[in-house]
Amino acid sequence: MLILKNASFVPFLTEGTDLKKGDVLVKGGLIDSIVPCGTDPGKGYEGAEILDLGGKTLLPGLIDLHCHLFYENIGALMKGNGQPQPEFAINTLRYAQKFLDCGYTTVRDVGDNHCRPAMYVRNFINSGKVKGPRITTSGPIISSNWTTLDTLDIFACGSDGFRDAVRKNFAQGADFIKLYGSGSLMMPSNEPGYPIIESDEIEAAVLVAKRNSSYVSVHAHGKTAIDMCVKAGVHTIEHASMISADTLNYIDDNGLDTALVLTMYAIDEILEEPETYNGKRMHQIMPTIKESLLRAYNDHKNILLGWGTDVSLEKFTSDPMREFRLRKETLGMSNEDILRQATIDSAKIIFQEDKVGSIKAGKYADFVVVDGDPAADISVMYKVPEHVVKGGEIVR
Repeated sequence: MLILKNASFVPFLTEGTDLKKGDVLVKGGLIDSIVPCGTDPGKGYEGAEILDLGGKTLLPGLIDLHCHLFYENIGALMKGNGQPQPEFAINTLRYAQKFLDCGYTTVRDVGDNHCRPAMYVRNFINSGKVKGPRITTSGPIISSNWTTLDTLDIFACGSDGFRDAVRKNFAQGADFIKLYGSGSLMMPSNEPGYPIIESDEIEAAVLVAKRNSSYVSVHAHGKTAIDMCVKAGVHTIEHASMISADTLNYIDDNGLDTALVLTMYAIDEILEEPETYNGKRMHQIMPTIKESLLRAYNDHKNILLGWGTDVSLEKFTSDPMREFRLRKETLGMSNEDILRQATIDSAKIIFQEDKVGSIKAGKYADFVVVDGDPAADISVMYKVPEHVVKGGEIVR
């Protein structure tokens, strides 16, 4: 049992109450009720742990929809860096716990190592053996044989090959499916991120996922690849860097539940090295990326934009809250929209809005506490939260 006293609320992230300040009663890892400050909690709360927030702001736990938990550094991502499987598992747990310490109580791993450490860490966290955020994972990414990321690809070819690979991934514990739909944004081609997969392969994956009550997520940068994925029934487009006006209109006109998971931190990481090939290339195409993403944000309010970081543990540790700053300073998003994207909108994207994403009786008692009002000043979110609570347990 836990009582969070004297909390300030952000109205659009707090449901079932008109209170601007109040106490939150937690029992059995769930939010029991939201009551006026100083309310006697009554029977059943004898001996409850108390955390007095002194008027600081209580937010729902943050959600990251695009991470690779085994991704300690670039060497680990590209070729494994010679690491044995136990080391991948240890680093995956380290990254998961770093996310939790920074207020991310739910994370989605969108490309696990071949030895599936994110799945094992997820299972150990769920069993209570170790502490960490709530994890959903795709397992390794299913791809054509175009890519060279030996540590996280399962190679398949043709609709039968993709169908078989999807079934195997689910059988081995995947929560959803991740595909490579396009090449790298940095490829020297007519269209950055050109397609490396065929429509029938995507459609086969989508069909099997739906039959498993799940969905498909696809890495796609270029407009052609993104359009193929949307029309094949993909649920989340990762990065969506150069999504076209026609594709955005198609999503809206057909009432699709397609969501776009933006990863501004990963883009900014490349921009920081302007003398490298990748840095020069990114600076060249950044105006087009910005135009595409701003079109999605400004003109298509029915399309949910998810929250992703997509950087290594090494980079994330250096500035864990950078995604907040980039969405404000690079894309000019409103404070409310940024906060929604990091919480309730991302919860909706992964069909967990009944459990996480806002403060409401009956949902998981996942919270962050910040000093200031982020709805008025988003820079409050540029530093790690003062307190983190997951499932009613104070993490920090």
